[in-house]
Amino acid sequence: MKRLSTLIACLAIATASTLAQSENPRGLYKLQRLGYENGQPDHVPEMTQYKYSTDYVPMTLMVMKNTPMDYVYVMRMDEPHPYNFTDNIAVGQDGYGTRIYDSDSEHFTLKWYNTVRPNEGKVFPMNEFIIEYYDRRDMEQQMQRSIEMLEMKHQQPKHRFAGCWRMMGNYTTMDGERMLMKPNSDLFKVYGEKDVTFLFCQGDRLNGATVYYKPLVVKGEVSIKEGDNNECAITWRNADSFVLKFDRGDGTIVEELWKRSGLPQVFQKLFGTDVPIANWQAPAAF
Repeated sequence: MKRLSTLIACLAIATASTLAQSENPRGLYKLQRLGYENGQPDHVPEMTQYKYSTDYVPMTLMVMKNTPMDYVYVMRMDEPHPYNFTDNIAVGQDGYGTRIYDSDSEHFTLKWYNTVRPNEGKVFPMNEFIIEYYDRRDMEQQMQRSIEMLEMKHQQPKHRFAGCWRMMGNYTTMDGERMLMKPNSDLFKVYGEKDVTFLFCQGDRLNGATVYYKPLVVKGEVSIKEGDNNECAITWRNADSFVLKFDRGDGTIVEELWKRSGLPQVFQKLFGTDVPIANWQAPAAF
């Protein structure tokens, strides 16, 4: 009887262990190393790369800059469907589909077949499987914090700027008349207590979106400092819009109109938020 109890306990532990390694990865993970099937030694990548895996789609986040005043990364959608556990078996009709295995809340392994990166043969050999190992070790605070802000899960600050805003345009003067010009790309930002996260994007396109994370100093309702920029002067138009004015650094004065808004719809699906979106519309009076 004792032997039977021990066997049952061992089977239960083994089953729990198996289940724990076959979860759908969700959340933020950092790339730790690359592996190969041809005997080539594992490679620790020079770049800093993350995966943000959600029930909507998975995203690659590639860090481009990391300074005390500027943390910058670019976003790319990996698949048009979520990363779900597949095990390390053939996926798709040709067997070369993306595989997700050895996965739980702390780590996962991704395997993909390279037919798209011909110029990086040593790190990404062509026509071979590349294995990417992700976990939650050594994640940078700036990345974690910016994602938290885009998810609107950060601690709500007490100042008037708290929340998400959309830039409605830049003021300019043409033929002596003051005008509001629509921006070439969409720019949103989320203010925290002591930081601000910018999202540059093209409408509802996830690919190519760029995120800037900066420290924030709120000196009062009409004066703030974002990153290493000069002080920004604020003129409130009403409770939900303000004009931000600053020196670009070369003597050019920039004036931007900002309005409370949620992120574009696809980003709200990605980050799990539901905030009304402010559509671009030139106000009748500036």
